[in-house]
Amino acid sequence: MSGLKKVLPLPILALVAWLALGDLQPSGTASDATGPAAGRASVDATGDTSSPVMPKVVVRDRDGRIAWRGDMDLGPSIARIERGERDRHRNDGAVFQNREGRLPKRPRGYYREFVVRTPGLGGVGPQRLVVGRDGDAWYTSDHYRSFVRLTIEVRPP
Repeated sequence: MSGLKKVLPLPILALVAWLALGDLQPSGTASDATGPAAGRASVDATGDTSSPVMPKVVVRDRDGRIAWRGDMDLGPSIARIERGERDRHRNDGAVFQNREGRLPKRPRGYYREFVVRTPGLGGVGPQRLVVGRDGDAWYTSDHYRSFVRLTIEVRPP
């Protein structure tokens, strides 16, 4: 018996893997920038934190296969949004209605959604930034199933 290793049940192994990868919240919730990857910003030599990097992002395609994995630099998308430039996707800049109630309740028209392109995907992909009228910003890598609140403000013109 001394040569046998105890095997953990699959749900516990999944939880351990989830925690090790730094995933912030289980699907269907919004994190308020308190987890290990909560809107973490990269800091360059000048101390600039205007380019938030979401670490260890896993993006899945419509079939559930991993389409992209790595640290996602949201800086280019945020800069585009703040310059008032639109992505060619029809919903870029449209009102986000928060139908599922995963973000804090606000009046209709408070939130707007913006596309974050996924490297290597031919289409638009599932990533989005949802920006509130007061500058609060939320990132989703899984098309609104879960959100992470960014630690910086995003201000469209």
